[in-house]
Amino acid sequence: MQFNLPLRSRLIAGGLIAALVLNLLPAFAQAQNQTPKLRAGDGVRILVWKEDISDNQVKPEELGLNGDYLLDEQGSILLPSLGEVKAAGQSPKGLADNIQQSLRIKAIRIVCLPLIRVTLLGAVQRPGSYLVQPKESLWELINKAGGPANDADFRKIKVMRSGSVVKSNLLEAFEKAHSLEGLAVESGDQIIVPGLSGFSFGDVIRYATFAMSVGVFYLQLSNDNR
Repeated sequence: MQFNLPLRSRLIAGGLIAALVLNLLPAFAQAQNQTPKLRAGDGVRILVWKEDISDNQVKPEELGLNGDYLLDEQGSILLPSLGEVKAAGQSPKGLADNIQQSLRIKAIRIVCLPLIRVTLLGAVQRPGSYLVQPKESLWELINKAGGPANDADFRKIKVMRSGSVVKSNLLEAFEKAHSLEGLAVESGDQIIVPGLSGFSFGDVIRYATFAMSVGVFYLQLSNDNR
């Protein structure tokens, strides 16, 4: 059954649709602009799996793409089979689509997850740099470092960027598992977990060992001079 609307009704309907589209365009453009773009120094996790399980010719593991990659100073990553790929300036989805098109394999699915590079210092078991997902919590990051040291002062956890403190007093963020993304942590940031005494437990052990060795040396020296 077909309905023949009068010309005026069709014009009104068309105008309403056009107005609706025009109203939605700014929101769509804003959503596009808010999509995080990868930058030099960021990381990306690439996951590849077979989408068509009936295709026995495709073996994703043989591509060697699964893993974490760090964008170099030029914003590129080095991928097996593809070589150097420009990643900076692209969204993770855009990068995944480009890799998929370059491989020209339809039976696989590629997903890229953004990672940030954070240096964790202070009273933790394994201080160092870590590639983590932005949605991971501060607790998860510290857990990757083997957990806090015995003298960790959670009241004074702070985030530093280019030598300046940008976030401090993160006890609540630690306790409530706030995400690194929610704390506005970026690649290259340092997260400092101070010790209660100003020294970590490891520092105390090292200084005590040094003091004992000095004491033993002087005792031996005294005995030799007798």
